[in-house]
Amino acid sequence: MAKAAGVVCTLLLLLFLLVALCCPSLAQRAPAVPDKCCFSFQMRKIRRDNIINCYRTSPECPHQAVIFRLKNGKEICTQATRAWVKKYQQSFQVSSFSLPS
Repeated sequence: MAKAAGVVCTLLLLLFLLVALCCPSLAQRAPAVPDKCCFSFQMRKIRRDNIINCYRTSPECPHQAVIFRLKNGKEICTQATRAWVKKYQQSFQVSSFSLPS
């Protein structure tokens, strides 16, 4: 009888481990972390002709920023509230309603 109880306990333990490994919802997940956040910023204006693209950082980041990608591959963090950053950012936005001519 004791031997049967040991086998049952072992099977239950194996079943529990199998369920824990197969069900990611049971595992504790890390909170979502943004890909890139900025903690220091370029204060001087960047030459517009050196910039090839830009994008905003995630709203989950502690500081709102715009990252400019330069021709040489570097990415520069800038403060989203600065006037020159807003102006540059607008030049990269394409209207979804514009039609090719």
